[in-house]
Amino acid sequence: MDRAAVLLSAVCLVHCAAIPLAILLLPALGAILLESETLVHWVLLGVAVPISALALWVGYSRFGNRRSVVLGSVGLLLMFLAVSHLPGRDTDVALTLLGVVLVAGAHWLNIRRATGHADG
Repeated sequence: MDRAAVLLSAVCLVHCAAIPLAILLLPALGAILLESETLVHWVLLGVAVPISALALWVGYSRFGNRRSVVLGSVGLLLMFLAVSHLPGRDTDVALTLLGVVLVAGAHWLNIRRATGHADG
């Protein structure tokens, strides 16, 4: 489950990097991409939250690693703030990227624990 969540985080990072590049390279598609962007982010968040929550809970239940739960929860909160535009639209990319990195890091900590490596 943690590996799936890390893969989902990687897809999100590629998505966040590819959309601005596509808009720059193909201005005609810019309006279409921007109109659907909020819906896409809500859908991705709707997929990320249950997968991450379940994986982080299982990791905590197995290893008692609170750090993973805290990092993952903060990351998901930042992703929610980005999608909801509560802090404003100018912060959504930075909040999303930071949130995704935190969530991926939390799952990486769980994977390390599961493979017998201590996370410090």
